Amino acid sequence: MNLIDTIPLAALIALSPTSYIMRIVVAAVAFSACMNPDKVVARVIGLVWLLITGISLLIVGINNGTVVDILLGIVALGAAGYSWWYTRS
Repeated sequence: MNLIDTIPLAALIALSPTSYIMRIVVAAVAFSACMNPDKVVARVIGLVWLLITGISLLIVGINNGTVVDILLGIVALGAAGYSWWYTRS
């Protein structure tokens, strides 16, 4: 595989791969905290974390034109919306 062939793949992301792994792990923990209807404080903190993560990834993705950041931002906002809907009903 040539370096020239990998440059278009690198244009899909704006952050380092380690940053994505850490964000995904923390977002998974926040989502599991959001889904617990018994613990209000954990649910609020998880919901806020997912909202901040989703918005920040969308901003990074839109500013840099990176598809992966935009998709991850939409997924994080969708997870926040689903957890809010799940605990409200």
